[in-house]
Amino acid sequence: MSQIIHAKDLRPGNTFIFKNNLYLVIENSFNKTAMREGIVKCKVKNLRTSSITTEVLTGEKLERAIVDKVKAIFSYEDKNNLVFMDSETFEQIEIDANKLKWEKKFIIDGSEVNILKFGEEVLNVSLPDQVSLKVEFAEEAVQGNTVQAAMKKAKLETGLELDVPQFIKTGDKVIVNTSSGEYIGRDK
Repeated sequence: MSQIIHAKDLRPGNTFIFKNNLYLVIENSFNKTAMREGIVKCKVKNLRTSSITTEVLTGEKLERAIVDKVKAIFSYEDKNNLVFMDSETFEQIEIDANKLKWEKKFIIDGSEVNILKFGEEVLNVSLPDQVSLKVEFAEEAVQGNTVQAAMKKAKLETGLELDVPQFIKTGDKVIVNTSSGEYIGRDK
């Protein structure tokens, strides 16, 4: 039996089915005027395609989607898939590498992730907010550069390229934000 949720009751983190798509609410706004029903606008992420859109859901009754999070560990990558091991059942879960182009930039051997599933359908991988990655190559620091936030390019073990402060060297570990891909700090 499916649960029905009114659009005005949606909150960030809720998942629902709308027009045969599975959505996660990122942001929502409810604007009530004196003469008519309130307007509900939600910034949503399509969990099947990873696209982010804004939907106007005024007056809609939606089916709540129960999305399970399965703890898993990254095992290896073959030519088409990333393979994870379920931490509880030890089953292998394969996910098409094309679905995880962004997430792949933050996953190394042994990375712990949550795999999002809707029934038996594997939707996506949920990463931690921050990860620690090793610097494979960092440009030389520019001597005499005294600008407070002077940055240089670095390439990490996953292939991700980003700007890091001048003091970061090849071999250092850095903490990276997984939603923006930006440098946060140096890892000890």
